[in-house]
Amino acid sequence: MTRIAAGDQEGMNLPLPAHALYLYQWITHLTSEVSDIINRGLARREKIVYVGGPQTCGILRKHYRSRIKTVSKGVSAKSLASWAKSEYRKLPRTRKGLRVLIECGNDHLRHEPVLDELIRQPGGRIFFLCMYDIGRVNSLELLEILRTHPHVFTEHLIQPNCFYSRVKRQDWIDTLTGVFDRDYFTQKLHTELQRASRYEHNLSILLIDVDKMRAVNREFDTQTGDSVLQQLARILERSLRSIDLLARYGGDKFVALLPETKKTYAQKTAQRIMRSVRSHDFFKDDLRVKELSLTIGIAGFPEDAGNARQMLKKAEDALRRAKRRDRGLVPG
Repeated sequence: MTRIAAGDQEGMNLPLPAHALYLYQWITHLTSEVSDIINRGLARREKIVYVGGPQTCGILRKHYRSRIKTVSKGVSAKSLASWAKSEYRKLPRTRKGLRVLIECGNDHLRHEPVLDELIRQPGGRIFFLCMYDIGRVNSLELLEILRTHPHVFTEHLIQPNCFYSRVKRQDWIDTLTGVFDRDYFTQKLHTELQRASRYEHNLSILLIDVDKMRAVNREFDTQTGDSVLQQLARILERSLRSIDLLARYGGDKFVALLPETKKTYAQKTAQRIMRSVRSHDFFKDDLRVKELSLTIGIAGFPEDAGNARQMLKKAEDALRRAKRRDRGLVPG
């Protein structure tokens, strides 16, 4: 999934599935600020459900009438996941997905990982926006909230402290390419491996290396090299599913996390990436570097490794073997 810059209105245009966070300070601002998210869902023919207090539900009912569903009682934090499953099962075929906006309290924190599980079901079309009143959570709870959500909106935070500033600076984002950085990838890999182990699911990673970056920087300049990496990041994002995660591993390497994915399917994804790269003109017909090529190493859970360090080592070993074999694709 692509990370959202805090307060970025364009960033509200999220694909399904997604698990997003909204931090707000004044309840009077909330209904107007989430209207853009609701309107986008309606435009996509999604079912919209707002779970919150009587005040906001009343305002939204008056404005949207029967176009959205509002729920002001009967859905507790504990029952939220089962209720959402039921709503999703009842989704009419005419609806393209389910968009749930929830006013959350402290008791929702320990139940949020279950929502994350729901959106990761294969073929899932669910959007959760968990909304927290910033005045009702302490610093430790705020840390947990930020750790849980890859997508963050912050609005009306009059006195930003270091946590908000970190979100606004996008500490988990590689500044050149706009994808996640290595630290965030490693954190998510740990989390996904725990989930895969608990539910006996598959998981794969792709370690992607650009073969000719030295030639690019030698024949052109570092600005062109930076442009190549930025273009490549966009191609990689388009080649992955919305539940996959792309990060810059360092230098001219990228890494992709593919939950719920066997190595055989990961190989097909890698081959699709290579085809897309071969067909893309990175240099606008300048023949000093004829084309860009990649080498990709693959590792899978559970067959290759049981923890994040072992998974990355397996992928790196596969990458080295592929390099020795004159580049290409090698499973771990």
